[in-house]
Amino acid sequence: MKKRILAALLCAAAVFGFAGCEETPPPASISGGTVDNTDENAPKVIESKDITDFYANFYLRDRWTATENHFFVFQVKPDENGVLTASEEKSGLSLPADGELLAALQEVLDRNDMAARNGVYRVTSGLPPEYQASNLNVVYASGEKLNYTVNNFPEADWAKDVYTVFADWFSARGYDSLYPEKEESQVTSLVLFFKKDGLYLEYLGINVGEDKAIDGETYLLEKSVYDDEKHETVFREFILFPEDYYEKLTRLLYPYDLSTKYDFSYFDHGSGYYGMGGDADGDEEDSEDLSLDLHIEYESGRRLNIATKKASEIAAMEELLTEITDYHDSLF
Repeated sequence: MKKRILAALLCAAAVFGFAGCEETPPPASISGGTVDNTDENAPKVIESKDITDFYANFYLRDRWTATENHFFVFQVKPDENGVLTASEEKSGLSLPADGELLAALQEVLDRNDMAARNGVYRVTSGLPPEYQASNLNVVYASGEKLNYTVNNFPEADWAKDVYTVFADWFSARGYDSLYPEKEESQVTSLVLFFKKDGLYLEYLGINVGEDKAIDGETYLLEKSVYDDEKHETVFREFILFPEDYYEKLTRLLYPYDLSTKYDFSYFDHGSGYYGMGGDADGDEEDSEDLSLDLHIEYESGRRLNIATKKASEIAAMEELLTEITDYHDSLF
């Protein structure tokens, strides 16, 4: 009421030669610094799947670029020549969009049921930058629109999914700057404990006594196989490390970019998920027949410690684990 009276007095003052003014309607509601302009009548079902315009901005705590930026502004819209163009504002990436990208974005919207949030506008002033307003605005060929504006949630699943779609799409076209820098240094240590089909496989470097030394070397590469059904070790052997052992491991691991997946999944490690393929929000029980412990160290000092009994994670790593075990088995 006081604000309305003040505005009226200011407008009246214009009659006597002061600057003119126009009263601005107050927001729909303000409570504790929060503005709520939610459109309760916005449709919660969108029939069209044909995106013609897309905009999303957000901050993600566990996603960042090669320049260590966590803020993202993704957009798909016609450029000055009318060409539908996909871009990320902070990095400056920009390429003509295609059906693959638009379909992937729509799949994200469907999977996260974003249409159910249509019309929501609820933001709080004075928050730190990483919690300030996050916007999602989508326009469809049908004329339907999806608008969603809230305080940013740095771990929002829908935002992570949007990031992944754009990052993967740009990467497939030769632009990797939306991802962190890959680990380029050489592997200096690898330890693998893997239980599968009733067998415990172990591959690691180990210090042995002088009686087991080979050519005077006491730090050797070990392979061990324990049969859980027989309750006995059925194979155990030590060999000298091949001269190119760590070089080959580095080349073997590099295409899988484990370090990025590991870093991006940091908050899920305690649940047994490392970004390899499982759903940390699911209710998957630990497997009784599968377990994996994989520990890798790099010359840079980076360490990856993966310990899981989640079948989905282990299944997603099957190709990598096969390469690691096949390589080691070829040495013995």
